[in-house]
Amino acid sequence: MNRFLGTRAVLLSTIVLLCPKTYSGLGSSPQQDAVRLQKPLQHEVSVTLKLIQVFVTDKSGKPVLDLTKDDFILFDDGKPQKLTEFEKHVLSLPASGERTEERVVQTPVPPSPRLLNRKFFLFFDFEYNNPPGVRKMGEAAKHFLDTQVLPSDEVGVLSISTLKLLQINLNLTTDHRKVRDLVSKIGLRDSSQRFEDSEDEYQRKLAAGNFADARPETKTTWPTPDMPKYDAKEMWHLSAMTYVDCLTALAWALRSIQGQKNLILFSEGIPYPIVYSFTPSDLTWKYENMLKEMQTSNVAISSLYTGPIDPVPATQTGAWTLSKTSDDTGGQYWGNMYNYEPFADKVNTMTGSYYVLGYSVGEKWDGKFHAIKVEVKRPGCDVRTQNGYSNPKLFTDYTDLEKKITLVDLALAEKPISQTPARFDMAALPRSTEPANNLLLAAAIPAEKLGDTLGKKVEVVSLAFNQADEIVEMKRTEENFTGLKQPYAHLLSILSVPPGSYKCRIVLRDLETGQAAVAGVSATVPGPVVTGIKLLPPLLVRPDRGALYLKAHGPSAGTDKKAVTPDMKSLLAYDTAQYAPYLERTLYRESEAWAVIRCAVPEGSSPKLKLTAFLFDKLTRERIPMALIILEENSDRGTRAFFVRLAVPDVEPDDYTLFIVAEDETSGARSEIACDFAVEDAMKKGGLGR
Repeated sequence: MNRFLGTRAVLLSTIVLLCPKTYSGLGSSPQQDAVRLQKPLQHEVSVTLKLIQVFVTDKSGKPVLDLTKDDFILFDDGKPQKLTEFEKHVLSLPASGERTEERVVQTPVPPSPRLLNRKFFLFFDFEYNNPPGVRKMGEAAKHFLDTQVLPSDEVGVLSISTLKLLQINLNLTTDHRKVRDLVSKIGLRDSSQRFEDSEDEYQRKLAAGNFADARPETKTTWPTPDMPKYDAKEMWHLSAMTYVDCLTALAWALRSIQGQKNLILFSEGIPYPIVYSFTPSDLTWKYENMLKEMQTSNVAISSLYTGPIDPVPATQTGAWTLSKTSDDTGGQYWGNMYNYEPFADKVNTMTGSYYVLGYSVGEKWDGKFHAIKVEVKRPGCDVRTQNGYSNPKLFTDYTDLEKKITLVDLALAEKPISQTPARFDMAALPRSTEPANNLLLAAAIPAEKLGDTLGKKVEVVSLAFNQADEIVEMKRTEENFTGLKQPYAHLLSILSVPPGSYKCRIVLRDLETGQAAVAGVSATVPGPVVTGIKLLPPLLVRPDRGALYLKAHGPSAGTDKKAVTPDMKSLLAYDTAQYAPYLERTLYRESEAWAVIRCAVPEGSSPKLKLTAFLFDKLTRERIPMALIILEENSDRGTRAFFVRLAVPDVEPDDYTLFIVAEDETSGARSEIACDFAVEDAMKKGGLGR
């Protein structure tokens, strides 16, 4: 599950950078969203502008480009709506061999320009496919990139397989050469296997030899053991359930991208009998719900069927489900992968010219699905648009999947789709170079300020994401935030991650309302030190007897079940009954500061370490010595921890860099770490003690 949560996170974090300020398609404007999301999540009704993209062609499939607002009739749940917004986008179709150009024609005096780049996701399905289909979908994708894509178009690459589930192989980009280089690897023997799951790899190896070549770990035993019994239908059913869940999660992630999203799916499709004939019927519901989520997210899925062309009825293959998927989401379906050029032309024509219709709705938070129907008064026109959208709903009505998706969205997105969360401070520090319990998250949560946001039942989640935005470690507890009288509640989390760089997040979320508060920083966890020494970033603390700490996300015993789980005090190297984390970047002249300083050393070594500190004046370039006294010292595997007191000298208030230096007096090895601070005159309440 973490892998596919991580996949969604890739989209959500990238969306922040790619989402344009202008808007089009289904959903309210960013300005309206900002106003709405400042209100409590459980409010009942709000008025918002609903925008629908509509594609109109004549009977021959050519775009109809000269319609006006009065030519359209839009029905929301069967009720005609008054159109308040109208816009048309026209893709000028050039003579053969010329590059296409896009232009937009707007109604007089529009409130703001709304032209958006087209957005395409090339979606390669390795779950429901075959070796010829894999080869052909690569050819078709390259043809589309070479002949149909405009310089301004944004293109991303997705894939799905049994082993890797949903993957974001490339985020939306206008670097089409990069997209083509990636797509060109599909189906080739020298592929980096970025797209290839275990089934495709098996087919390649099988073609090169015999069964033993494909499964080299297979051993012949005698007598032959009894094979475990399994239900093939049940396995197909569970596989399809996972597949549909991944697509539902993708639909949720794509909500963050404004405007029309065009998913070009290369697939053999889920066989119709699996979705509609087997029992139980929960898969049917999940599949239909996935289509509604795609409609709500304004995603048009155009499908190229990569299965064999034979006389078998469509209801015995995946052709029927692919066709339904495209029809319900407003995309195109093409059933012949060997003649893909017309498919590429159709997709380009369909996405290049469209109309935007806008109307006001009273939006209730009930999750109800609204059916959309658009008619054109002019005879002989075919109209394609999404079938509908869903109202937002209360957090208590969210499914477990929706709660997980929004949690990752809150953690990674600069502007989460569900709300504007409160923010608080945290630090993330490597505490060891060993793989177990090597990352410390510390937070100072303004309990009084969050009184209106968090209530009796609040989940507290600590997460570490790798550079692919996959969840590497997650810990969760529940807290009651009512009645907290102290200004700050402190949280400490000990996580275990491999060496590398991480996005560290702490999410607080009220389990009744969904309101949330989020903190986030980045951290790098080094690997073991082989030679020399290496200082790790320090954690500053301040005297605070009786400081309020939430339930700690404590350490783990690691893989050794017999190992004793270490206590928090030994891992932190300071006394939580006497001190609390100090996360501000301010020191005070002629005061004292306390810190936990860690130094990584080769395992088994016993260096004689000497610690010193100084302030570096950024203006004068002067080094100003600081008194440093070691109050306590302890050793862990590969790490020495020091609890120290620093004396801040009498310097001019300004910006400084605090340098801490460690030297091995035996070998002469040296390491230093630097942190920026502002030095001020007055000691503010809650600051460091004198």
